[in-house]
Amino acid sequence: MNDDLMSMEFSAQRGTDPLAIDALDDGALDELPYGVICIDAHGIILRYNIAEARFARLDRTAVIGRDFFTEVAPCTATPEFEGRVREVISQPPGRGVVAFNYVFDFKFGAQEVTIDVVASRDHQRFYLLVNRRTFLPMRSGPDARAHAPRLEELVSDEAGVLRDAREQRVVHAQQVLFDALLRTCDRVAPSTWEIFCREWGVMWGRRTVVDLETEWLERTGQSFRDQPMTVVAEEMVRVIQGQGWGAPTFDFTRATHGALRIRLDNSILAAAGRGTGRRCALLSGMLSAMFTHLASRRLVVEETHCTREGHPHCQFVVVGESRADRLRKLAATGADIDTVLRDLDVEETP
Repeated sequence: MNDDLMSMEFSAQRGTDPLAIDALDDGALDELPYGVICIDAHGIILRYNIAEARFARLDRTAVIGRDFFTEVAPCTATPEFEGRVREVISQPPGRGVVAFNYVFDFKFGAQEVTIDVVASRDHQRFYLLVNRRTFLPMRSGPDARAHAPRLEELVSDEAGVLRDAREQRVVHAQQVLFDALLRTCDRVAPSTWEIFCREWGVMWGRRTVVDLETEWLERTGQSFRDQPMTVVAEEMVRVIQGQGWGAPTFDFTRATHGALRIRLDNSILAAAGRGTGRRCALLSGMLSAMFTHLASRRLVVEETHCTREGHPHCQFVVVGESRADRLRKLAATGADIDTVLRDLDVEETP
């Protein structure tokens, strides 16, 4: 895949070496588009990445420290699944990757998956890499295994918890929350608030795009990352607008030059916080995480313009990682977006 964003094709997996999975920190695991479950030799969950939490509709904090086979996913307590994992655990180090297909049963439906079982070098941690292939209705009959427990069976105290239709925990927040956040950051850490907000946005973007992947698989039976860029953009518009961030517009006219232009009208952040300058670092991080996940390579989104007067809006540019530093420097000058895009082209001229 080259820098021509119009020809972007989303692959099903990243090129991560399964044998190197133990060396990744939690942040890197959260960047992976497939589920990662780390257990010890007794089946206790040690690590659980965002993708698995969202695909399985379980809170990560509720499953860490629990027995994967008996408490979290009893549908895997079978010779075909647990038996194969136990074989890896009982074998000496160096066996490599063991792969097999399986069907996960959840109370909301079934999922056909491919499982890779990988042992750490010291043979103390074992990773289950879960690639979803197809979403199915909830199974019944003699072939159906015990459903995964309801979330409330894993969470002891649900008082004051609000959940959406997909059983994800939610909190209703007014725009004043973001205004207070940005004003506080500006007062307490004026030189670092953009970094903080951007990282917060990255975390939110990872969750959002995995939810989008799940919804697309359930609705169409196809991988979202396999869709054309124009289809991806339409879905991202729907999700971003549906979450209340504003009304995005994707401009592909510069795509053949390796850049994508995004305008967000009625931005909730453009009208909040600081009086001048760029205020939508949170959205830059969110968009960066979404594009990086979908493209299976790192893409960078930088805010170039933000206004709160009259019709609040902000504008962003998406480029490949090789042009990220150049884009950041141009955006920091305060130049208008057309100048930024033109100067990016100048950099590419021999």
